[in-house]
Amino acid sequence: MYEGYKPRFYVSCNAADNAYYFTGNGAYENARSEGDGVFTLQNGLRVTVGHRDLPGGAVRQRTTLENTGAERQYVELLGSSFTAGIGKGGSRPWKKHRFVIHYAQSCWCGEAQWRHVYAEDAGLYRTYNHGSQSSFRISSQSSWSTCRYEPVVMIEDTELGETYFAEIETGSGWCVNVGIRGYRDDVELCILTTDCFERNDGWYAELGPGQSVTTCYSTVGRVSGGFEEAAAALTLARRAIFGTGFEGGVPPLCFNDYMNCLWALPTREKTLPLAVAAARIGCEYYVMDAGWYGKNKNDEYDLGMWEPDDALFGDGGLKGLFDDIKKLGMKPGIWFEFESAGIESPVVRQHPEYILRRHGHPVGGRRVLLDFRVEGAREHIRSRVKALYDMGVRFIKNDYNANTGAGIDPNGAGSVREHAAAFYAFIDSLREEFPDLIIENCGSGAMRSDMETLSHFHLQSVSDQEDYFRLPSIVSGSAACYPPERCGVWAYPYPTKIDFRTTFSPSYAFSSQFSDGKLTSYACVTGLAGLTYLSGRIDAADGFNTELMKAAAELYKKYRANIAGSVPVYPTGTFDLDFDGVESFGLIDRISRTLLVYVWNNSQNTCVRRLDLSKYIPGGTVTDIYPDVSGYGSRLYKTELEITLPAGRSAVFTAIKY
Repeated sequence: MYEGYKPRFYVSCNAADNAYYFTGNGAYENARSEGDGVFTLQNGLRVTVGHRDLPGGAVRQRTTLENTGAERQYVELLGSSFTAGIGKGGSRPWKKHRFVIHYAQSCWCGEAQWRHVYAEDAGLYRTYNHGSQSSFRISSQSSWSTCRYEPVVMIEDTELGETYFAEIETGSGWCVNVGIRGYRDDVELCILTTDCFERNDGWYAELGPGQSVTTCYSTVGRVSGGFEEAAAALTLARRAIFGTGFEGGVPPLCFNDYMNCLWALPTREKTLPLAVAAARIGCEYYVMDAGWYGKNKNDEYDLGMWEPDDALFGDGGLKGLFDDIKKLGMKPGIWFEFESAGIESPVVRQHPEYILRRHGHPVGGRRVLLDFRVEGAREHIRSRVKALYDMGVRFIKNDYNANTGAGIDPNGAGSVREHAAAFYAFIDSLREEFPDLIIENCGSGAMRSDMETLSHFHLQSVSDQEDYFRLPSIVSGSAACYPPERCGVWAYPYPTKIDFRTTFSPSYAFSSQFSDGKLTSYACVTGLAGLTYLSGRIDAADGFNTELMKAAAELYKKYRANIAGSVPVYPTGTFDLDFDGVESFGLIDRISRTLLVYVWNNSQNTCVRRLDLSKYIPGGTVTDIYPDVSGYGSRLYKTELEITLPAGRSAVFTAIKY
């Protein structure tokens, strides 16, 4: 438990609080303590803050509000966590750039973009006479929980050299609010996290005598240091939250045929050469993405039925192709979308009660969403999973290309939370029934990647970004949002743009573009920064590039145990999607004393760059360099790493033992 932790809460009931800023009304100062984390309010309400310690010094907690009185109570806000007292010590005025707010923006193909702003630039400033009404707020609505922001905030106090952090875990709407409490010079910063807030998504609770309501979980903590130290503490805490494990404790090496590859148009003729190439490189799973199902080739009819189009796959159909993949030494995987169905599909036409509705209308229009609160809907999808499992599937990439919107029937926005809980319970039941089945979470990239969601899955796809030189920013930023060994990272040598997916065929002209190996090395270096998800038209690769991919696969297998025990570091800081210079990222495993360093050059110049690593290591030895070819170099001078990269987009991976 972090030093100075107190179980605190924030609640607003019966329209007693109409302010947009933090007041004392309903907060812990006005309650009577009944024991560790249990408080009684004057209006007959009991608050219980349940909490437990996590690795890294963090605390995981949630809040329960119970009506112990005789009158009905109406709850408009119930905080999952409430951290106060930030900045109470010290002497430096706030206006002198004392506090830094660290948070991450997110969008489709532009996930985990970290921002670091001074508190006053984020809208947090004192107004002296009265309690300050300024605040900084990030939030999300609907079941795409991370489509705008990652649900975590860090507040760094540069005078005291410490950072507070708070992360909320929910598959529905949420809010993280940083505010100022106090009067005149006696002020402090505080962080409120909640998924139970009327102003966020219309949530409210009506509690009769004896009834209660409970928030989702949040993780809070305080560390000495800044952004990197907070990211490290959160990484350790998140590993304890994950409810899934990989065989041997290490992430697998996967090939997926979607990104810059088949683009959801698989056939036997296209798949077998890719499978042979993937096996030769050393992949352990071959995952067939979308396009394998449905004879109508119209998602309004096919989506939700999940029936293989065996005509695409020759003798033996899809199962026959899976058998061929197994003969190559790989486990078959498949793309799925558990929650989606076409409005004209038989499952929807025969069972309209299986779908989510808002105001009585199907959510999503022609592409509707199944209601996992309904047993029939759950059993329908379970039967389709079992059919694929019986065909040999041991990996499911579950996508989520739609969301619930503002709310679902009944009870408006509160039901989004209820439905999310039902869906996660279904995922847990699949894991119990099929313990050797890996289930990936993908939601139009990472639009639903909060820790409540991820605690039920094995890994998270970090993005659908198809431009390889924009991906490093997403990958490195994502490592501060969830454990790096859970980050499914595309590595797509020999990329084919989606514009040409119906007309592409391998040719000498196509392959010769990549003969120097620079793009292959760049893509593979990025892939080595997480759970490698190889793709691209690797069946068109020449011998030189095939060897580059094999070398990357061997390094991945050599160091993946270190990745699974590492925390992220940022020698040159976090960086933007369209960076045009030289940027770096690292993963450090303190137990094995291994530092993995990734450096990308997006400039047009030959690069010789020195990185100061003294913050991370006392010295050491370079044990591996990738790619180990002319024009690339990596030398360690005590704690300074000298990197050499050729002109144009290029990248290098370095492993250091210290």
